[in-house]
Amino acid sequence: MAENHPHNLGFKGESIMVQHAVFALLVDILNNQIQAKYQSMPASPFETHRRVMSAFFAALFIYATASVAEVTLRTKKSVHQRLVGNIRLLASALATVLLLMTLALILACIISILWSCLFVKLAHESCQDLCQLLSQTTDGVLDMLGKLIAIARSPREKPSQPSV
Repeated sequence: MAENHPHNLGFKGESIMVQHAVFALLVDILNNQIQAKYQSMPASPFETHRRVMSAFFAALFIYATASVAEVTLRTKKSVHQRLVGNIRLLASALATVLLLMTLALILACIISILWSCLFVKLAHESCQDLCQLLSQTTDGVLDMLGKLIAIARSPREKPSQPSV
């Protein structure tokens, strides 16, 4: 499966660290802006944007989980690292857009269009990875079943009788 994948430079060690740093910077900047906006308001963003904040925490959890899985898969040199990396990228982009929604809804909608383009691209890559994984798994299962059927159909050896 690895030989069928083009090498994606976005999933090399250094670029992954840059992606984490950019995501952390964006979240930090947006968090500071949200604090400044809601500092003079009697309500918090959790009260005014309950669903958005819940979705943000879900996306953040998915991001963290995918990041850990990606590191694990990278150390094992697994070909599934790209799939998990795509999930991480989607979760980080979604989390950023959700935070932006609490600040500027119109800007968040415009950026959501860009996020949708990223989603389509990464979903296409992920579907290709999943189809290839499913194909390999199916081939392995069919091969194993073929061997089991061949063993079941082979004539049983009769116990040899000692010659007297």
